[in-house]
Amino acid sequence: MSRAPRPTYRDEAFVLRTHRLGEADLILVLLTRGHGLVRGVAKGVRRTKSRFGSRLDRFVRVNVQVYPGRNRSKPDGGLATVTDAATVATYAPTICADVNRFYAGVAMLEIAGQVVQGADPQETALIFGQLDAALAALAGTGTPGTGSPGGPGAAAPPADTAVAGTLPPRTQADRMVLQALAVAGWAPSLVDCAQCGRPGPHRAFHPAAGGAVCVRCRPVGASTPDPQAVRVLWLLSLGRAGQVGEVAAGPDGSRILGAAHALLLGHVRYQTGAPCPAYAAL
Repeated sequence: MSRAPRPTYRDEAFVLRTHRLGEADLILVLLTRGHGLVRGVAKGVRRTKSRFGSRLDRFVRVNVQVYPGRNRSKPDGGLATVTDAATVATYAPTICADVNRFYAGVAMLEIAGQVVQGADPQETALIFGQLDAALAALAGTGTPGTGSPGGPGAAAPPADTAVAGTLPPRTQADRMVLQALAVAGWAPSLVDCAQCGRPGPHRAFHPAAGGAVCVRCRPVGASTPDPQAVRVLWLLSLGRAGQVGEVAAGPDGSRILGAAHALLLGHVRYQTGAPCPAYAAL
């Protein structure tokens, strides 16, 4: 049974990844606010005089015009075509000027792309807004999407966004990851037992069990992470960036934040089923 051609649409997007195609084209993997993950080709974008300029690059929030693919054997129509892009907000100059910010930003894009797979439209819009706010904080602008309306499904940025911009870049990525996991329903339990709900805190942690576990529910292979590392993740999940900043400024701050990141990385890898190389490299 034939399907009617899908109409062209406009949507806000971040470029997650790019792949070269031929001599001048790029295949883009976009996270869009209203249409989720979109794979499309931008023709001629690598030419010196391309009309796209540097807009179709990482850390730039763009408004794109998309012509859906016509492959009737695929539910989404297959590879789309990006025919226009207008800059809404760019965080690239500040992020790309610092290697730690750059890698943290790449990790945010990676995890956002993993978490939205299978998400419903409302969840996708929320994660898009979280990514926008996190990149704004990472760039030090303090205001996501400056000069642009939030759009459908947009949520106000978390109250700790401005303070979060002062945290180490890796910890800023951890904060955004926890927010996205919470929207998707994959957030780790950090206090009460993830299995039976017994009030905590508990010493054991196991990603497959959902996070913290009590002595009765503790499975084989559960770890016993540093309680201070678990506390950092708990503070980040509650939006208490200021208190995390106090930990970071302490004499043992680097070790504690590193342990918190490693703990969250294991949980993310289990929940997404992906190695998450950019996030792991932080």
